Amino acid sequence: MERSYFLDRDIVIDKQNNVYTVLTNYNPPGYIFAYLKYVYTGKGLWKGYERVLKEYGVHNLIKLKQKFIFESCYDAYFPVIFKSEVDKHLKPEEELRRLIKRSINDDLVYTLLDFIERYVRLANVGITGSLLLGSYHENSDIDIIIYGCKRSLDFIENFNGFERDQDWIISANNNYNIDFADLLYSNKRRGIYRGKRISVLFADDKPWRYCEKVCEKLGKVTFSAIISGGCEALFYPSVATVESGLASKIVSYEGVFSNVLYGNRRRVLVEGMLMKCEDEKIVIIGDRDVRGFVKPLQ
Repeated sequence: MERSYFLDRDIVIDKQNNVYTVLTNYNPPGYIFAYLKYVYTGKGLWKGYERVLKEYGVHNLIKLKQKFIFESCYDAYFPVIFKSEVDKHLKPEEELRRLIKRSINDDLVYTLLDFIERYVRLANVGITGSLLLGSYHENSDIDIIIYGCKRSLDFIENFNGFERDQDWIISANNNYNIDFADLLYSNKRRGIYRGKRISVLFADDKPWRYCEKVCEKLGKVTFSAIISGGCEALFYPSVATVESGLASKIVSYEGVFSNVLYGNRRRVLVEGMLMKCEDEKIVIIGDRDVRGFVKPLQ
């Protein structure tokens, strides 16, 4: 049975042929948390689509000319598309199955399928990005998504890693205005394979409860902490437990810090927005007012 709910990294296309990427597994009533990524102009590298979100990061996302809604539960604005505006819902796992059946003679697709066969296997896996949309070109990145906690952890623990992608480190330093992107990089999640750039992404395979707690902003904080994170740190937004510090959790809407949040007992320097969510305090990375960061401490 095909799923009807929306998961992180799904793609939705509106009735004007604009392309949105779903942000999280939250399923609010009547609309979807999703950011505008492409508009159709008939021009550009992506088979008529032009990319409007040039670089990732909340600081770039908030500049998009799309609808934002204030979510009182989270005391923040989110980019959205109303469900009534959706024309198509593209699901990563379904498109991967279609690619396999079509047996496309294409170097990018061949590299994708070769990698999956060798290192991932087909259960609970899909493709996202331009491959999911069908707008890819020969130099496109390959974005693979693995669903579920067990499958995600199995891959992280057993895959030895890609060839290092130095360009990612340079780009991340520039985009996020930091000088420690080399400490954020993991060649198990991003790198070069058969001359192509591949990213491996992770998502929960179940929808999340919307508005489970009501939060309010308390202000900017900077502190050092010992943190640890399991599969929740691999998903988006990334969540890690704080063992000692001003809050009980770190929640990052900046995917670049996910690698730091995953793993056992790591000391980090944290800057972000402190939130009171009923009976607990959390720190948000990627707030509109406080961009924040998570920096590993040697």
